[in-house]
Amino acid sequence: MPLEQQIERVTSYLRLLAKRKWEWLIGTFALTLLFTVIIAKLPNVYEATTVILVDPQQVPEKYVSAAVSSDPYARLNTITQQVLSRSRLQEIIDKLNLYPDLRGSLSPEELVEGMRHDITIEVKQGSGAELSTFSLTYQGKQPALVAQVANELAASFIQWSITSRVQQVAGTKDFLSSELMSAKQILERQESTLRQFKMSHLGETPDQTGSNLQALANLRSALQTNADAMNRLDQEKTLLLRTPAPLPLASNTNVELTQRERLELEKRQLEANIEKLREHYLDRHPDVVRAARRLEELKDRLNSLPTDPAANPERNGKEGEESVAAVRLEIIDKQMRKLEADQNQIQSQIESYQAKVDAAPIREQQLVELTRNYDISKQHYQALLDKSFNVAMAADLEQNQKAERFRVLDPAQVPIKPVKPRRKRLIPLSAFLALGLSIFWVLLKEEFSPAIKTETELKSLLPAGVLVWGLIPRIEVPSDVRRGRQWAICASLTCLFLCLALIAVIREIRPL
Repeated sequence: MPLEQQIERVTSYLRLLAKRKWEWLIGTFALTLLFTVIIAKLPNVYEATTVILVDPQQVPEKYVSAAVSSDPYARLNTITQQVLSRSRLQEIIDKLNLYPDLRGSLSPEELVEGMRHDITIEVKQGSGAELSTFSLTYQGKQPALVAQVANELAASFIQWSITSRVQQVAGTKDFLSSELMSAKQILERQESTLRQFKMSHLGETPDQTGSNLQALANLRSALQTNADAMNRLDQEKTLLLRTPAPLPLASNTNVELTQRERLELEKRQLEANIEKLREHYLDRHPDVVRAARRLEELKDRLNSLPTDPAANPERNGKEGEESVAAVRLEIIDKQMRKLEADQNQIQSQIESYQAKVDAAPIREQQLVELTRNYDISKQHYQALLDKSFNVAMAADLEQNQKAERFRVLDPAQVPIKPVKPRRKRLIPLSAFLALGLSIFWVLLKEEFSPAIKTETELKSLLPAGVLVWGLIPRIEVPSDVRRGRQWAICASLTCLFLCLALIAVIREIRPL
C-alpha cells in the first residue's frame, strides 16, 4: 500500500474516532467497570513466613567431627523432599482441614500437589560457604490458618531434620560396627595364620638368619676343635703303639697302680703332649694353655700327696711304664669315641642350621605375603576403629543436641493484608485493556460497514474512465442537530455514571 493511502487511512481512522468518541468512551468505562468488579471478586490470598536459623555445631570439629554430611544444601534438599512428601502434607491437610471447598472436586493427590505449589522455601546464605537462615512460606485464603500451616511445616521441618540426622548417624554407626567386626575376624584369622607359620618354621624366618649363621660359625669352630683334638689323640695313640717294646694291654690288668703313680703317669703324658702342641701352636693357644694349667694342677696334687713306701725300683719303673701306657691307650680310645659322637652331633646340628639358612629366602617370600596382608588388615581395622570411636562421639553429640541443627528464629504471624491479587496493578491494566477493546470494536464495526467512507474507496469501485465531478458535504437539519445534542448529553451522563460507579467500587475494595 502506498504511503499516501496509509496516511489517508490513518487520518480516516482518527476522524472516525473523533466522530464516535462517545461510543468508545462509554465502552471504555463500561469495560473498566466490569473488569474492576471481576478483580474485586477475586479471592484474597494471604501469606505467612517462618524464618528458620541454621545453628552450627557447638563443639569444635577438631575435637568431634560431624558424622552427617557437611553440605547443608544437600541435607536441606533431602529434608525438603521429606517434608513435602505426600504422606506428610496429607497429614497436615487432614489435621488442619485445608481446602474444604476443593475436596469434593479434586483427588487427594491433586490437593497435595496444589499445596506444594503454595509452599515456598528460600535459602539465605551467610558470610561463608554455609547457609545461615532459610524461610518457609505458605499461601492461603484464611489468614489465621495460613500462619498455623507455616508453623506446622516449620515444626515438621525441624523434626524431620533431627530424625534424619539421628537415623543417619545410627545407620553409619551400625555399618561401621559390622565392618569393624568383619575386619576384626579377618585380622584374627591372619594373626593365627602368621603365628602358625612362624611356629611351624622356627629358625627359618629371615629375622633369625643372623643367629643361624652365628650358630653355624660356632658349630664349625667346634667341629674344627673336635677334629684337632681327635688328630692329637690319634697321633698320641700312634706314638704309644709304636714304642720299641710293645705293651701287653690285656696281661697287665693285675698290676695295680697307686694314686701317685697314676698322677705321675698323667704328668708325663701331659708334658709329652705339651711338647707336641708347642711344635704346631704358640704358648697362648687355648689347647696349650689348657694343658699347661692341667699340668700345674697335677704338680700341686703330687706335692700334696705323701711319699709311697719303698719298693723295687726296677719293677716299679718297668711295670709302671707298661701300666701307664695301657691306661693311656684306654683313655685315648674312650676320648676318641666321645669325640666321634660329639662330631656326629655337631655335624647333624650344622646340617640342621644350614637347612634353615637355605630355606630362609623361601620363608621370606611366604612371610612377606602373609605380613603384607596382615599389615593391610591391621591398618584397615585401625582406621575402622578410629572411625567407630568418632561416630560414637558424633552419636552422643546428636543425642545431646550439640550438633548442627535447625531452630525457629521468627515464627509465622497472622497476616493482615493479602499478597494477591495486586489490584493496584490490575485495575490500571484493565483500564488500558478496556480502552483498546473499545477502540478496536469501533474500528472493526466501521471496517465491516457497507457504506463508502472516502473518495479513494469510491474511485476504486467505479469503472475505469469514470470521473468524480464533485463532493456533496453533509447537510445537517435541525432534527439532526437536536438528536446529536441529546446523544451527547446521554453519553456524557452515562460516562459520568460509569466513572462514579468505578470510583465507588475502587473505594470499596481498597486495592493493595
